[in-house]
Amino acid sequence: MRKVQSPEFKVQNLFKFQIFRKSVFICVNLWLISLFAFAIQAQVKPVYDQGAIGLGQLLKRLNNTKSVMMIAAHPDDEDSDLLAYLARAENARTVYLSLTRGDGGQNVIGPELFESLGVIRSEELLQARRLDGGEQLFTRAFDYGFSKTLAEAKAKWSEEEIKCDVVRAIRTFRPLVVISRFSGTPNDGHGQHQFAGYISPIAVEAAADANQCKNLNLSTWQVLKYYVGQSFRSNDEPTLNINTGNYDFLLGKSYYEIAAEGRSQHKTQEQGGLELKGDRFSGVNLVWSKVPKVENEKSVFDGIDTSIINAPKIYVKEDISISDSTKEGLTAIQKSADQALTQYSSNNSQKIIPFLLTGKQKLQSLFMSYFFFSGTPERRKISTGRNKNESEIANLIPRKLYEFNQAIKLASGLQIDALANQETVTKGETFLTSVKVFYPENSNIKVKNIKLKTPNGWQVSNADEPKNDSPFARFFRENANNSKFFEVKVSDNAKLTQPYFLEAEKENYLYKWNDERAKNKPFQDALMSANVTVEIDGTEIIFNQPIEYRYADDIRGELRRELNVVPKVSLKMDQDLLVIPNSSKEQTRKLIVNLKSNSAESLSGTIELKLPKGFKVKQDFGIVQLNKKGESKSLAFDVIIPANAKPGNYEIEAVMKSGEEVFSQTLNEIAYPHIQTHRFYTDAKTKVEIVDLKVADVKVGYIPGSGDSIPEAIRQMGLSVELLNENDLTNGDFSRFDVIVVGIRASEVNESFVANNQRLLDYAKNGGTLIVQYQKNAYLQQNLAPFPAKMASRVAEEDAKITILEPNHPVFNFPNKITQNDFENWVQERNLYAFSIFDEKYTPLLEAHDTDEPENKGGMVYAEIGKGKFMYVSYAFFRQLPAGVPGAYRLYANILSLPKASKK
Repeated sequence: MRKVQSPEFKVQNLFKFQIFRKSVFICVNLWLISLFAFAIQAQVKPVYDQGAIGLGQLLKRLNNTKSVMMIAAHPDDEDSDLLAYLARAENARTVYLSLTRGDGGQNVIGPELFESLGVIRSEELLQARRLDGGEQLFTRAFDYGFSKTLAEAKAKWSEEEIKCDVVRAIRTFRPLVVISRFSGTPNDGHGQHQFAGYISPIAVEAAADANQCKNLNLSTWQVLKYYVGQSFRSNDEPTLNINTGNYDFLLGKSYYEIAAEGRSQHKTQEQGGLELKGDRFSGVNLVWSKVPKVENEKSVFDGIDTSIINAPKIYVKEDISISDSTKEGLTAIQKSADQALTQYSSNNSQKIIPFLLTGKQKLQSLFMSYFFFSGTPERRKISTGRNKNESEIANLIPRKLYEFNQAIKLASGLQIDALANQETVTKGETFLTSVKVFYPENSNIKVKNIKLKTPNGWQVSNADEPKNDSPFARFFRENANNSKFFEVKVSDNAKLTQPYFLEAEKENYLYKWNDERAKNKPFQDALMSANVTVEIDGTEIIFNQPIEYRYADDIRGELRRELNVVPKVSLKMDQDLLVIPNSSKEQTRKLIVNLKSNSAESLSGTIELKLPKGFKVKQDFGIVQLNKKGESKSLAFDVIIPANAKPGNYEIEAVMKSGEEVFSQTLNEIAYPHIQTHRFYTDAKTKVEIVDLKVADVKVGYIPGSGDSIPEAIRQMGLSVELLNENDLTNGDFSRFDVIVVGIRASEVNESFVANNQRLLDYAKNGGTLIVQYQKNAYLQQNLAPFPAKMASRVAEEDAKITILEPNHPVFNFPNKITQNDFENWVQERNLYAFSIFDEKYTPLLEAHDTDEPENKGGMVYAEIGKGKFMYVSYAFFRQLPAGVPGAYRLYANILSLPKASKK
């Protein structure tokens, strides 16, 4: 007998179900936020994703399921034109996966190298993606520098770990198409390029295999088509040639122009270029396809049904049936997306909101059925479905929900600003946050709730709007439709904010990732955000907005920065490295410790230096007081190095003790106009290298090059060095210098050097010594060398055998006797851009070459011109000297001492 429910029972159940639906709605929206919340991006404004243009493009993306991943090795390896085309012409979800962050490259805009350079280049990629419309991912591979072979890359990087990093990216992003930029053969050139081409097909295959990379706990994904990019070294006709120079009427530019604009953000690599108009082509070659092959392809998606209606053909496993309700839901979603696109008018975007809301509601219903009501009604079970082997269509639903939400936001004119009143905060500190919501008049929008999402342990309380009694306040007041203010207290155990991949020491040439949610991402998500619940035409949506700090620069205008937790006090030594010649007498070196307060409260404490055994300091500064945020003090210590100290490396560490707290870290800030500011932390230490080192008393003039730290190394040797500016090079008296050194790549970045090169050669002819460190081809192309030569590549193996060709030459004998020991423990590379063929007037001094390559004697050549001396030195002293390599210091001291060698 069927039981008849009483009216009271029905009401109770209805009430419970409404509560459940409300909780489900909140869970769905918050999960979407967690899935698609991204770190605040760089300084370039996403002009092509805003307003009518952005909405027009997003509407085109709503009605398809296209997705594509490009894989290569470094920042700047990507085919930017093709990425822009795929993202903005095909309207596909597009991502560039770079194995490395370009950490081993060079920096033409500043001194940062290695990890800090990787931070900048990660940001530069985000800049480019923000313009070309793609997303950005990474593996944990650390760029160890230029290499020539796949074998070396395999030796440096764990193939299994990098493979699984790529697999994680594929299983997370789930691209229908993968395009490898490289082929995995020597045709790719750089050994890391070869590795990227080698690992890509292996990872694509592994991503579909449940028995591989099991520890990722992600469901498998089958890529449907695999392409390899047409190498710029090949003139063969590709299987698919795409015209990226097509003009887009919505964007007002061609995709090539947009890509060039984005590529110009790679400023550390001098990738600025012209935004050329007209036909431009990107070629790719189809290697294999899981769908029937299409002759004369026009798109990488040819042969794949990328409609929402037929998504089950791709997203659903063969052993899982699709219900009629799911099919009906997908059809309704497709219809809503199509209607929104066809009815869209840039002058009245609000009229498409009903279509978007209908699509969103259908998606939300599907979401609940796939993630909350698995199985038959009799066997309801709650399951998030994440990281399970559930139906693959469940991956499509949250992505489309996110896209519909963003389209609704753009169509409605809704704007949300979430701002902190300061950029940096410290543990235990309290700061103010405001969340303001703006929307057009006559909008059917209601703000239902505003909440802050903070790290665990942080305290949030409501606050009143701060008063501004300034007579000019009215000029800066924003009249929001809704606003709310919060007082936020940072927890006492809050973690310092820094790029997640720098939180732990690298393991050989792999970053160590401890942040599970950030893996593969450029940076971790924003520290804090606001969740704003808005009702639009009766439908509630939660929007997430990261908390930023906003300020006005007098020159650049409005700038925004991420909220960061920093230490209350940062300690910084004025020298990262002390190079000290060994001596039979005590030696004294001045070491300055800079203290800077980041705390709004007054701090006091004692400062001490932790010294190696036998080292001493004279000073005791007692209690040091820092009274306000931003205040800094510098304390100068005289460090006494004992007599007959044994050559080797030592460390001096600075520590401040304030009550129960101990501070011993340096806050390193990376800030450039074109990127978001980042901070990372190192121990406040100075490396001390005691070296068997002598140097002649010479006066050095130095012509700055690119990212050059050599002058400081020269000072470490006990010599004075004068940097030569434009006026010095044009009108200065060079005869006052014993030796003039030209910085690396000065022929590219220092116009005054190029313009006055003849004056420098004349200086040498009249008896001076001119040392030119490594330059690129521009040096020879501009005929800057005294005698003809041609350039080779480099010796990438840092341990490549060195042969001294002229053992009796002064550079190997005065004032230090150079032996094979002096070439041990070099870092990253031997030399770069050595001469390959050169005039007989040059005398080669050293020979080095990479494995299985012919000998090269052009890395260090010497010539006498007139009464003076000239040397071209391509050996990588710009890496060795900052790293404190003893032998490099000894050889460089001899190079600087050449003017006095004949007077020995």
